[in-house]
Amino acid sequence: MVHWDYLLIGGGMASAAAAQAISQHQPSSSIAILTAEPHPPYKRPPLSKALWKGTSLDELWFTLNGNVQVHTACRAIELNLEAHTVLDNRGETHHYEKLLLATGGAPRTPWGEGIIYFRTLDDYEQLRSVADHGGQILVIGGGFIGSEIAAALASNGVSVT
Repeated sequence: MVHWDYLLIGGGMASAAAAQAISQHQPSSSIAILTAEPHPPYKRPPLSKALWKGTSLDELWFTLNGNVQVHTACRAIELNLEAHTVLDNRGETHHYEKLLLATGGAPRTPWGEGIIYFRTLDDYEQLRSVADHGGQILVIGGGFIGSEIAAALASNGVSVT
């Protein structure tokens, strides 16, 4: 069993910002981030616009201090609030003093193959690969992200509906 002063579940911007703030105010504290993604925490907003305009992938990553350990491809599968423990999908138990649950959301995926749900760096890379090979892309969703994706694709010469 490993012990953490702070255990942050979820590898998104909330956990990254919390880890940065804790590190700044308590530099000797031990902090762990468990993220199901295969990547350490990164900034999501550039996925829908800046990366399409030439921003480097290197600019996505959050800078985390040495007292922060990131466990990628690691899911919390069991939480025991009384014992202050979390069991992960690798069979490791994490004991914590303070816990942050910041798992974010996940899109419903009612459709099958050929549909890219745009939320993660892997989604960006998949869409970028499709866009780089030409063809036509249908964007479903007229919200902020859908509009930005449609505009970014069009500005890169992709036929967008």
